[in-house]
Amino acid sequence: MITVGFTLIGRGSWSGGESYLRNMLSVIASELGGKVQAKLFLTPEQHASVGASFDHMLAAPAIVDDRVTGAGLGKLGLIALAGGSDRAFADLVVAHAVDLVFEVAQWFGNRFPLPVISWIPDFQHRRLPHLFPRRAWWRRDLGFRLQTSGNRTIMLSSEDALADCETFYPASRGKTAVVRFAIDLDPGAVMARTEAARRAHDLPERFFFLPNQFWMHKNHRLVVDALRHIDRLGALGSLPPIILTGRTTDPRDPTLFKRLMGLAQTYRVESHFRHLGLIPYDDVVALIGATECLINPSHFEGWSTAVEEAKSLGAPMLLSDIRLHREQAPDALFFPPDNAEILAQHLLEIGQRPTVVRDSVTVLKGRQQVRRRDYAAALLALFEKTKTAAR
Repeated sequence: MITVGFTLIGRGSWSGGESYLRNMLSVIASELGGKVQAKLFLTPEQHASVGASFDHMLAAPAIVDDRVTGAGLGKLGLIALAGGSDRAFADLVVAHAVDLVFEVAQWFGNRFPLPVISWIPDFQHRRLPHLFPRRAWWRRDLGFRLQTSGNRTIMLSSEDALADCETFYPASRGKTAVVRFAIDLDPGAVMARTEAARRAHDLPERFFFLPNQFWMHKNHRLVVDALRHIDRLGALGSLPPIILTGRTTDPRDPTLFKRLMGLAQTYRVESHFRHLGLIPYDDVVALIGATECLINPSHFEGWSTAVEEAKSLGAPMLLSDIRLHREQAPDALFFPPDNAEILAQHLLEIGQRPTVVRDSVTVLKGRQQVRRRDYAAALLALFEKTKTAAR
């Protein structure tokens, strides 16, 4: 039995990181029983927020301790850099009989007493450096240099990320592992809710769905431009609307959402660029189950959760032609992320064809289970390799 110690990914401020952790712990609990068990270390403040919601996936209730506060971060990260280890956190995990520690945007030190796995979600700052203030770019890059040159295993979510890692940080070569995550989702339960979710949000029977956060790199502007092109062709009235969800705040561009919605009004396409707001996750996945086609125009992705959800539910996909999307969903329909006319052409083609009949729930469940088992097998291989290498 391998015991892996985790802290809360994102430390309570990154919902995507928390969701990733929940998926990973769920797979460990359901697919790797008897081989791997997880222990979660929380600060008192984090425990007050998440409570016991992780406990059913853990070897024991979450461990709440002040020594988790700031572990591997800020001042404690600098101490670990200078002295080789975050001693207080090290003492805590050793006392709880942990074999490996999972590190995300942290630095526990090069002489940490236990083997460390560092997950690097993506290298967006290298691919899209213009989106990062200089100080933020250097803080992220120095952190990655520490992790990739240290004595830890680097876990990556795609072959695309692996290529970036070994290109930008050559010291990582020979220390990496690709683990493509699979989500914890029951296609049968979701598909049973699709009509109720569609009616609850007053949506037509046919609609496109774009459930991305309104961040600069997500490229919503291309969709507005494509709708403008369709309107100029006189075909907007025959097109299913594009429905959007997600957070509207991008710290790097606080006025982005307001500008996009204003642009849609200026172009008179706002009827087909409809934002529902931040709706419950159960509704998001149900609308993916109901949509004519999932759209993702993003300039960059690490490993898209929305694409995984669409795969699980058999939803057709219209995706930007980036390397990650080609790897994650090779059967999707693609468009250049800087060409609104080609996107418009695909939208019209999909909108004018009959609705695609989804595979049966039985087939969807079978494929989803295969993805989860593949994810579990990759995690197990990573944990065993890391533990063995430390001996």
